[in-house]
Parts: sequence; structure tokens; C-alpha cells
Amino acid sequence: MDHLADSQRVLTIGEGDGRFVAELVRRFPHIEVDCLEGSSAMIARARARLPSAAKVNFYHVDALNWEYPVEIYDAVVTCFFLDCFSDKTLREWLPRSINCSKPAGKWMVAEFREGVGGMERLRSRFWLRVMYLFFNWTTGLEAKQLPNWQGLLDELGYGCFEKSETSNAMIYSSVWQRWENARKTDGFNP
Repeated sequence: MDHLADSQRVLTIGEGDGRFVAELVRRFPHIEVDCLEGSSAMIARARARLPSAAKVNFYHVDALNWEYPVEIYDAVVTCFFLDCFSDKTLREWLPRSINCSKPAGKWMVAEFREGVGGMERLRSRFWLRVMYLFFNWTTGLEAKQLPNWQGLLDELGYGCFEKSETSNAMIYSSVWQRWENARKTDGFNP
């Protein structure tokens, strides 16, 4: 979240119950946030978490079909959103949405991921399969497996300059920026 300290305007896509945006505006009360969320129940939960002075706008929309403004956000945040869609859907959606970020803007991502090797990989594959089967059955989730969103961001000219994972290696967080700007960032490692 420290990468957002200098941001004036942030877009969250698929905000969910508002844990992320609540923490964001508590830490950085100057930030104005627009949140795209498809569930009115989640918007109500998210609003209930916010401090009274928070500058947060909620849009009850389908994020895949929203008309994204051009180059107005300092950062875009997707938490457990990209892994809900197939590669085909992301390939159609990302080019339309990515330009809402300013040229030096960041794209922050938190997603599930498969472990790298050994038992970690087997364990994560098992739990990812269980999760995808459950959410496909209960919600009609489009994705059947993790999409290659990293490759798509790379194709669109973005590079990852910071990443971290949880101790069980199933949750992966990363910060992306257009290549020409990411190379200027300390610690960039393509």
C-alpha cells in the first residue's frame, strides 16, 4: 500500500466488501477513490467500513463493460478480480481498461497463484482446483483455472517492479507500471 502514498486518485476494480479501500483511506486520507463493484450488498458492506470523511465513490457496475475514462488515475487496484476470468475475457477487457491509468500510473494486483515446486505446488494446485470448482458451482464463475494476467500485462507494456507472496505462497501481490516508467523505479526487476 505504500506505493499509493503519493496518489491523488485511485480506482479499485471489484472492491468486494471494502477491506482494501477502508485501509487505504485510513492510511492516506487525502486519496480520492472510485470503486467498481457489481454487487450492491458488497457496496453496502464496503461503505459501512469507511471513515466518515473518506472520499470514496462507489459505482454499481459490471467492470467488464464500464466506460473507462482515459488517463485520470494515479493507480488501479485489483484484488482477487483478475483470477475470476478466462484468458480470452481478460485479453478483451485489459486493453480497454488499462489506459484509465496515467502514463506513470501503477497497477496493483493481489491474486491467487500456483506454488513454485514440490509439495507447495501440489498443495496449491489442489486448493485452487477446489476453489474454482466451488465458485464455479455456487456463482457461475467464468474461470476454470488461473489466467495468465501477468503475460497480458507484459504484452500491454507493463512490467512488475515489486512482488510478494504469503507464507503458503498461494497469494501473490505485485505492483506493475508501464515499462518506460517501471525501469526508472528503484528495485525494478523484469
